Amino acid sequence: MTSVNFAKGKIYGVLRACVIADNGENHSHKTGESHYNLLSVDNGQSQTPEQYQINIDIQSLPSANVKCISIDPFISSSIAFSTIPFGFTPLESNDSDTLALDFIRRPIFDLNLLVQSQALTADEIADKLDVYLKYDKPNVIVFGTKYDDQHILEDNHYGMQRTIKENKPPRGIDDIHMNQIVGKDGHAYQDGALFIQKDNQDNTYAAFFFCFDNQCQSEELSK
Repeated sequence: MTSVNFAKGKIYGVLRACVIADNGENHSHKTGESHYNLLSVDNGQSQTPEQYQINIDIQSLPSANVKCISIDPFISSSIAFSTIPFGFTPLESNDSDTLALDFIRRPIFDLNLLVQSQALTADEIADKLDVYLKYDKPNVIVFGTKYDDQHILEDNHYGMQRTIKENKPPRGIDDIHMNQIVGKDGHAYQDGALFIQKDNQDNTYAAFFFCFDNQCQSEELSK
């Protein structure tokens, strides 16, 4: 199975970290795109803990085009949360990697809930995330792609722009959404998602799943 063509230098995997700041919604008047941004640290498990941006796409067009559902509590035996170490863990985009997410081939929730939902505005998605992130600093588990702009990416990358203009860390996680098109082959075992640990309790999480409107059509799923 083929994988999605992530930008050069991006690596699919999972980050376990502690949120240290909720930067909330950021809207670009130039592009019309909006992201929900967090800052996190990999919890000091090493001698040199690293900070990460977490950049969640919540709108990429002038009008609403991102679907988002939350599941709380999220209960699934398919993800061994307790085995995921702090920091970033690269994952293989194939079915032999038991942590790699694939909402179609290895479902961990009812995909119809996402597919059949309506696209939400950036403000609506930000409000849903604020409930869990605005006032607390929870541990999070984030599936997506790691970038490190100080070595790889171009100056126009979103994370690099925040590094230059706002003094944010040069590394981060994005593509925190479904990374395949429903009804199409390929792009397997590399979906993104956000899991928020509740009250620092093991295996007690709220889950957020995202997809773009044009990759997640209900008529395709029913075929």
